[in-house]
Amino acid sequence: MLTEFERSINAMAESVEKNAVEHGFRPMGRCEDREAIAVFVSNEHGEVSELWEAFRAGKLHEPCDKVEKMRSMGLPALTCAEEELADIIIRALDTSRALGIDIGRAITTKHLYNVSRPHLHGGKLA
Repeated sequence: MLTEFERSINAMAESVEKNAVEHGFRPMGRCEDREAIAVFVSNEHGEVSELWEAFRAGKLHEPCDKVEKMRSMGLPALTCAEEELADIIIRALDTSRALGIDIGRAITTKHLYNVSRPHLHGGKLA
């Protein structure tokens, strides 16, 4: 039985997929061919790189470049870190839909597994 979190995150993934389809970024449904996977992974990597570049520029907690448009829409302004982390998650949610993955179940399962692991498992600091 799905938890409220799982239902909520799966609904968000469905909404993200619908938006990507409506804006012409991809077809609805599963997209598992080699080129599609390369695009999904590359786009995710791009968002992670944008977060890294904001950090390198010392701008993580500064307003993002879309702040004026967000405000004009009545949305709260986001920092660069908030915007890029949101983009990373949005890309991951869309990828989960393209691969037919129940991302809510996967996140819950992996988190519960991680909770069971010992302190500093693997002996690495990060």
